[in-house]
Amino acid sequence: MPVMLVVGAALVRDGRVLATRRTHPPEAAGRWELPGGKVEPDETPEAALVREVREELGCEVRVTGALAGEQPVRPGCTLRVLRAELVAGDPTPHDHDALRWLGPEELDDVDWLGPDLPFLAEVRDLLLDGRPLEGGNTGGAVRIGATVRRPTGPWTPAVHRLLAHVAARGLPAVPEVLGEDARGREALTYLPGTIVDVDDDLLTDAQLVGTARWARALHGAVADLDHTGPWRFFDVEGATVLGHNDLAPYNLCFEGDRLAGVFDWDLAGPTTPLLELAQLGWTAVPLFRPVPAAEAARRLRLLTDGYGGVDPRDVLRAVPLLKRIGCDGIRQWIANGDPAGRSQLAVGEPERTEHAVALLRDRMPDIERELS
Repeated sequence: MPVMLVVGAALVRDGRVLATRRTHPPEAAGRWELPGGKVEPDETPEAALVREVREELGCEVRVTGALAGEQPVRPGCTLRVLRAELVAGDPTPHDHDALRWLGPEELDDVDWLGPDLPFLAEVRDLLLDGRPLEGGNTGGAVRIGATVRRPTGPWTPAVHRLLAHVAARGLPAVPEVLGEDARGREALTYLPGTIVDVDDDLLTDAQLVGTARWARALHGAVADLDHTGPWRFFDVEGATVLGHNDLAPYNLCFEGDRLAGVFDWDLAGPTTPLLELAQLGWTAVPLFRPVPAAEAARRLRLLTDGYGGVDPRDVLRAVPLLKRIGCDGIRQWIANGDPAGRSQLAVGEPERTEHAVALLRDRMPDIERELS
């Protein structure tokens, strides 16, 4: 007697899997399953899954793989689960009365049908991979639902103490620490917004001013916080404040001109206001590119006007010092086998930055004249 094959979809989006709640038959009503259905005699399992999801949920999916094994549903019927991703539309229940996107820590929150249960361990591991996030500078961050998961290190407790402190002071655009996940990564709230790609565009004037104002608020919020580490950032002589130390478009997201999120805090630590602003100037004026002197001067003024009480010429002069500290630190990362060092080495650092700094030194007299 031929065995009937049923296919289910491990449909994953942003580190969450779609679960649907059955309405029939009576013994299955109210319980949850991975959506799918029967494979017709003339269909492949992959084609059947695409068809069933279209009929049941009104969206289009692409099959990307399969989970291990099969499970009996009833005599003469087995379940196979295929991995899938959305390509069009948003799931809407037609044959079910509810659906939920479940993260890895939520899989046990629903009453699953028996045949689906053996697949959940593999699904959970798949979800923990998450979706790699754009932005950032050292890599390793993934999104899982409304959370971000990132590798930790000896600096993490100090960074978490800093984040809790500034959140208690009302500093906006800061992620909340949620704890640690099954892979030992920190879990933080996801900060939605648009990241400006400086290879194609620049921060608007308002975004640049707003980020500088936020930096001033950060430094004010940590005025009463001690500098006890350890910190990941490199030693800064004469440090006076705790800072983010990598304020750059790739670590910022915006809603229009409003700064909505500042992320990648792993380099936070003791610094000076000038060095904090120098990094923002380097990445967001941006001084690492041959911006015309008059425009570089104008945007440096915007930056320092936003922060207040700082001479833009001092920020400009602080850039080569900051980049020397950073390049020396990257070489130390590489020597120590730090994953951040490997990722920087892969994109040509620190030599790429040293070359850009040498070109900036040639342009600095013209920019200073514009600032005088």
